[in-house]
Amino acid sequence: MKLVWWWKQNRAFAGALALACVSGLWLRGYLLADQVFTDDEWHGFYYALGKSPAWLLTHFSIPGATCIPLNFYTWLLGATVGWSEFLLRLPSLICGGLCVVVGPLLAQKFIGRRRASLLGLLLAISPLLIFYSRICRPYSAVALLAFAALLLGARWMQTGGGRSAALYIVTGALAIYFHLFAVVTVAAPLLTALVFYFYQRRSGKNANPRLSLRSWWLVSLVMAGITAALVLPALLHSLHSTFFTIALKGTFSWQSLPRMAELISGTGQPVLVGLFWIALITGAIAQCRRNPWFGGMLVSLFPLHALALVLSRPDSAQSAIVLTRYCLPLVPVSLLLAACGIQSALEALASRANVQPRLQRLIAIASVMALALGGPLPQCYLSPNNFTNHGAYQHRYENIDWQRSFYSDLTPAGFTLRTTIRADEISPFYGLLANEAGTRPVVEYPMLIGDHFNPLYYYQHFHRRPVIVGYASDVSMPKGLAAGNIFGDTYIDQILSLVPDPARLHFRNLISMDDLAAMRVRGVEYVILHKRFEADLPALAQPLPDLERLWQKYHQALGRPFYEDDHLAVFRL
Repeated sequence: MKLVWWWKQNRAFAGALALACVSGLWLRGYLLADQVFTDDEWHGFYYALGKSPAWLLTHFSIPGATCIPLNFYTWLLGATVGWSEFLLRLPSLICGGLCVVVGPLLAQKFIGRRRASLLGLLLAISPLLIFYSRICRPYSAVALLAFAALLLGARWMQTGGGRSAALYIVTGALAIYFHLFAVVTVAAPLLTALVFYFYQRRSGKNANPRLSLRSWWLVSLVMAGITAALVLPALLHSLHSTFFTIALKGTFSWQSLPRMAELISGTGQPVLVGLFWIALITGAIAQCRRNPWFGGMLVSLFPLHALALVLSRPDSAQSAIVLTRYCLPLVPVSLLLAACGIQSALEALASRANVQPRLQRLIAIASVMALALGGPLPQCYLSPNNFTNHGAYQHRYENIDWQRSFYSDLTPAGFTLRTTIRADEISPFYGLLANEAGTRPVVEYPMLIGDHFNPLYYYQHFHRRPVIVGYASDVSMPKGLAAGNIFGDTYIDQILSLVPDPARLHFRNLISMDDLAAMRVRGVEYVILHKRFEADLPALAQPLPDLERLWQKYHQALGRPFYEDDHLAVFRL
């Protein structure tokens, strides 16, 4: 009955929220079943292999497997139903969907229903939030939990209620449990409450937030105690092992700031980026005037995150995507402020030009659509694409230059090897494949884990066939794996060879190179063996011992290669 009553009283808001939920879930789920497990997703999977649950709950590995709950979840899958791309990504997908709904529901108490409706739509189409909802990493959960903690903390500051305080403590502690850097966002309500408490004592004014110092101390101590119990053992262990392999190692670059602005706004179009940040600043000013304590808390997150980054100087700090994911809670906060700015502009326009409410809503939706169409999703979601999570689509939002393959700004300074492949270097076979009328999948072998060493997405742009990545499960090599860490030039074979029970592997987009029967069941037409990749990648990638064995096996089972050149050999099933 309460739900029906709420719906009748909030039909417009509920309708906008339903639209945001449906569109957000569709954007997070489209082509998801086809996505190859790539890049950083392998960190937690590798770390969980061969370790006990007690170890995983009291240790983590910086820089790779930093999320204790996800590491434990990965172990739990292996101990029960086995591993698949969908199950490994499921926590991120759930958190991504919840963020679209929970954020506006909590925010509407402070910013109003119209602004919260617009916030829901912006959360739904944010490329960065979509991306982290589709991979097995902690950032989607951090965005949800830290944003919820921020708004629940604001509610606690506003009312002093025990329920809001309890929810703030729980979501805040969990956000830090998923990623230590979330402490910046979680601490913002506490810092804001303390500042305004002493301001009120000094000025003699009695206004929101209405908190006693006793309540502040109680919430702070309880949250600190829960957080310490969850992360302190692992943090202490890492301080003696891997912590300083990433902390205080980075060098900042001013060039990353404009790219961060693009990533947060969700578009690479300069005009749209500028309009987004104008809307954000307008919304920040409006909130600071309307609720100084709430607006001040939101705005304080930007200098607080900047200070935290300067003090911690994480490795690869020159990269915009690295800095942005450390500050991922800033994305929903920025979208909230931008939503407030857009609505304020519409209301100002209506007061001067007599714009009807229906037209206001249409303009607001058009603004959201412009950001969506001006972002990376249209070029990313061209089917077939088994690599939408590849850095080529996610690290920058300009139109992709297909004349050469992806170059990562994570590349260290002074690195001289050329890892980008030119279009005229790739095998002519991919052009022949594009001219065929068939749509059956191909198997590509091998695959390096790091996006900056993985050109399979680039080949797919030219051949336009679904891709399944092959692997061998008997590969042991002296380089590529370290204690708790893997490197970009590591083959996926090296990790999958460590799985004690291959029957636990249920990956849809990976297939054993020794299982020709499974390939035939999947309808595979061609198996492509890369003898050597183009550019300077052979200088980085160790020769795979299984390549010669597989060539001989396929030659015996399938006859001579259908196609062969200096770089690859292709067998037809």
